[in-house]
Amino acid sequence: MATAKYLNEKGYLLEVYRELEGIKERIKGLRRDLASTYRGEGKVFMTHDRHLLEMEEYIDWKLQILEKGTGFDWKAAGETDVESIVSVRSPELTSGPDFSGGYVGG
Repeated sequence: MATAKYLNEKGYLLEVYRELEGIKERIKGLRRDLASTYRGEGKVFMTHDRHLLEMEEYIDWKLQILEKGTGFDWKAAGETDVESIVSVRSPELTSGPDFSGGYVGG
């Protein structure tokens, strides 16, 4: 019984990890497309690039939580990109609208 539960957990965690990695890669692709469309210039580029960068960092943070917050052996599962320490950059100070999630009020 415990073996079946472990295998289900392993499969679930691997699926979640790979889906989040895929989302992160798609966001990176959107940033590349945005940069080529607007040639890396202008207010529209800066606003959207910042928004996409924040989403990419958020997904990366969730991946780190998944890696460190579970007792799962990621290296044994074949995931070579898993880090052994958590590192989160401090937020960049920029002017302009804030796209951070949270309570807006109302």
